[in-house]
Amino acid sequence: MKNSDPSSLINIQRQYILDKIKSVQEPGALYTLVIDDRSEAILNQVIKKDHLLRVVTSIEKLDTKRRQQTFIEGIYFVSLTPYTIKCMIADVETRRYKSGHGLFLPIEQNEVETSYLFNSPKFMNNPKVLNYFHNGHAIEYIYSSFHPVESRVFLADGKTPNSMPIYFNENSAELVIPQIKRAASALVNLMVITGEYPIIRFYQPPDGTHKASRLCELLADEVQKQIDAYARSNYDFPPPSDPDKPRSILMILDRTIDLYAPLLHEFSYQAMAMDIVPSLERHGVYKYESRNEKDEVTSIETKLENEEDQDWINLRHLHIIESSELIINKINELIKKNPLMVDRNKATTSSDLIYIVAHLKGFDEERRQLTLHKTLIDECLDINASRKLAEFAADFEQTCAAGGTSFEGIRNKQLAFDLIELLAREDLHVNDKIRLILIYGLYRGGLVEADFVKLARFVGVRDRQIISLVSRCFNNLHKLGFPIVKSNVKDKKVKKEFFHTINNEGTYNTSRYGPGVKNVMQKAAKYQLSEESFPYFRDKPLEEDIGNDSSRSQKTNGIQNSGSLRNHRIKASWAQSSNRVSQGLNSSVRPRQRIFCYIAGGVTYSETRSIYELAKSTGKELYIGSECILRPRDFLIGLQSIDKIKTLQDLDLNLYKELHEKKQVPVELFAPVKPQVPSDGGMNPNLPQNYQKRQTQPNSATPESPSSPSDTKVKDKKRTKLKKLFK
Repeated sequence: MKNSDPSSLINIQRQYILDKIKSVQEPGALYTLVIDDRSEAILNQVIKKDHLLRVVTSIEKLDTKRRQQTFIEGIYFVSLTPYTIKCMIADVETRRYKSGHGLFLPIEQNEVETSYLFNSPKFMNNPKVLNYFHNGHAIEYIYSSFHPVESRVFLADGKTPNSMPIYFNENSAELVIPQIKRAASALVNLMVITGEYPIIRFYQPPDGTHKASRLCELLADEVQKQIDAYARSNYDFPPPSDPDKPRSILMILDRTIDLYAPLLHEFSYQAMAMDIVPSLERHGVYKYESRNEKDEVTSIETKLENEEDQDWINLRHLHIIESSELIINKINELIKKNPLMVDRNKATTSSDLIYIVAHLKGFDEERRQLTLHKTLIDECLDINASRKLAEFAADFEQTCAAGGTSFEGIRNKQLAFDLIELLAREDLHVNDKIRLILIYGLYRGGLVEADFVKLARFVGVRDRQIISLVSRCFNNLHKLGFPIVKSNVKDKKVKKEFFHTINNEGTYNTSRYGPGVKNVMQKAAKYQLSEESFPYFRDKPLEEDIGNDSSRSQKTNGIQNSGSLRNHRIKASWAQSSNRVSQGLNSSVRPRQRIFCYIAGGVTYSETRSIYELAKSTGKELYIGSECILRPRDFLIGLQSIDKIKTLQDLDLNLYKELHEKKQVPVELFAPVKPQVPSDGGMNPNLPQNYQKRQTQPNSATPESPSSPSDTKVKDKKRTKLKKLFK
């Protein structure tokens, strides 16, 4: 089932790209879409290939050997780099296509070499290139250089599995500004597509002493510069919108906003599966076995992130127990609707249900999805039971996050002993135990190194290399603003403002913790955030945007008294006073304000879930993004990789490779290729079948071509054999 949510980033970007491609096409003409690695990754995320082939005749990679097709026009949907520009020059020199249309991803501001080459006599000042691109009129930028991975979740790029070493390892200092510019470019692209010119706020730790303490401010500054530059160059931005719609907000945070989130064990379906199922935890791919209606067992590998899988969308943010109940109900419903196909009395266990579903004839897609989720949910429950995560570990973690208070509201003074008992358990993994120690250290406000050494012994690891890695996790947390290892017993506790919440009214004591990002974004939506920790970068909201209810709360929070509403700020067509229009209108029909959140350094699954929850509860459109999605394992690897002994060569970062590697254009792109000209009445292999000329009929008056001597010999042999047969 296709996800038709109009607020989905995937749908918004898909429509934007398709509209751009269609806008350059003329009726009756043929077009091929030429892509590179970067644009291919974007397309794979939002548009299926068969859908794209309804719009263009073919799809070709820019740096691969391609045949000459002088009857077809090329639409170049590519990023601009020296490499891709040289590949396009090769197409011009060899007259690869009839002509070209450029849909280029914008040049990033740090790409000086690219800008120079683009505007040089080799490209845009080259008469051949200009003629190829219709005197330059067939070139425009396409602002889609962000990667939506879910309806409300996006990544700055698809090539950064872990951005922690870029921002928090001092050896990566030369990469910080390029990464900030890239993240800012992705955010500006997102704003252009959604038509938003947001108010920007950023996280500023009041007592931030770590080297990356100004990361959010630097990113906010870069976003403001880039979006202002775009607005100056494009007078139609932002587009006119409903005057009753409040101006959007962009909240820029970093990973230091909440250190509990990437460590706690989560029990919602998506977060739990990505944390404890080995193939998903390490590779993001689920491997399982499925039985079909012929009773054949097949091994399957699949990715979970499928926005067209309605079961996945409905289940992923539910507690694992609720997900299990819902999927069983769905299976029972399918069986109930098809009573003649199964013997319901044979089903006594959940495995029996899967067996029955496997043998249902038809329902292939539905059966596949149900089998996938039932199998994965059962595996999550089995792993949880074997490691006793919910029974012991999670309760300890939640109590630490709650400041030492249990679900019953009782202060636990035995947490140190509880920790030692947990570390002594053989059913917990080493990573589980490291997380428990770090969580306890956060709760205590730091521990002396000797205490960490003692606790590390209880982990049960004897390998010196692993012990060294564990030690790095503890010692490097100071680079994220929390010096968890104290040099002296008498040193004061680390004072850091935590933004997470604890809910003791919920159903599950393992899910009391609410991510700090959720609390921050909820207050941002109500304009109730402290300006000390979350200052506005430049513009501040209009009083009319805040609304009556929030306006009253702001007075008690000191914003009006601070004089912020008297400061100069933008009041444009997209932020008109709502009082003229909203009188007599129900608030439920008011246009929904968009609020964006970007977390530099990685976002967790608990935080992405929070955004969906807030979108429902606030009636606003909320979105969240980062460079990467961090699983707990990724966070521990990140803590190890920000160690000073890790050099750029050790880290093997894609960004470093892109900035320093010089890719050579394949020689075959410049080799002249003769176009394949069809013979009279023949089929042209370059043309789609529905554009081919009709074949000449055998009984037509077309003269036959003379037979070759070899053909005559073959015919004579056949005649001789026939004569012998009929003697």
